[in-house]
Amino acid sequence: LSLVLASIIMFAVPYSTATKLNRYLLSSSSSCCRTAAIAFFSSTEIPPEPTIDVSAFQTTLTNLAPSISKSLTTNGYYATPEPYSILPEHSIQTMREQSIHLRNIGRFEQSWSEKIDASGKVTRFDKEGVFACEPDGQDYHDAPDLILYLSVMLQTLPDLLNSQQEDAEFGLSASSFNAKLAVTSPGGSVYPLHIDNPQGLSAGDTRRLTCILYMNPDYQDGVDGGELRIFCGSGGSSSTTTSNSDNGNSADEAKKKKDDVVDITPDGGRMVLFWSDEIPHEVLPTAPTADKLDEMRDRYALTVWIPTDYYHTIHNPDSKFANLGDEAFTK
Repeated sequence: LSLVLASIIMFAVPYSTATKLNRYLLSSSSSCCRTAAIAFFSSTEIPPEPTIDVSAFQTTLTNLAPSISKSLTTNGYYATPEPYSILPEHSIQTMREQSIHLRNIGRFEQSWSEKIDASGKVTRFDKEGVFACEPDGQDYHDAPDLILYLSVMLQTLPDLLNSQQEDAEFGLSASSFNAKLAVTSPGGSVYPLHIDNPQGLSAGDTRRLTCILYMNPDYQDGVDGGELRIFCGSGGSSSTTTSNSDNGNSADEAKKKKDDVVDITPDGGRMVLFWSDEIPHEVLPTAPTADKLDEMRDRYALTVWIPTDYYHTIHNPDSKFANLGDEAFTK
């Protein structure tokens, strides 16, 4: 726990301060680490207690790692088999409430993205009805579970997935992080088709794995929409999937597979992972028949991008998913 607390502060404060806290926490016994954290923040400002059970969360990730690794290698993406496979419902509800709180105190702003035309020109555009922020350690007092979740993911997942590779590692790294907390408004708001890391090393972008956690415990299938549509391609997962147990994806998700795409519902606390530099995806209309101001139908998603130290894997022309972008954007 002391290491988790130290890494949380690493998100937010200068290196010298983070190093000081890290030493402070490590010099304390585990039973005293919370006291140490309180003393670091101040004598009057007590950090709130997160609800996430770190040990249980890490165990869950460990148990799922083989399925995640196999599905990423075979299909380019992975979706948890059930809405609450990663974290229990009460934790997802708490994280959603903390997300709403961050929005209410003004942390969110208009979300935007970039598109690249055939000539390589990059154009920035706003995503209508989508608002986001980049959570970090400074948000710990307002959203402790969100920050703890990010910390555990970064400390745990890269090594777990790297260790699953017998011949060559994924090369995932915890040396840096990039995260986004987004809300998509009802009334038909969408994300256009895109790839998270389209430019790669030419733009200094080493993001390799996209990890999305949905926080929509009251999601109604068939009503709330906002499905994540992943483009698999004519030779993608639609042709390689043989069973749910083989690919790690749930039965309800598999039922929505059609032709060269798969639609994944953002229900409960479902997690989806895919290759940031290769997998085209979009978000379908969110609660298209609902009022834009109906906050119950807001679609919340927390994304963390994990980079790689194996730069040759970014936009690797020999990857089985290398041509998905060309296929998706020329349809």
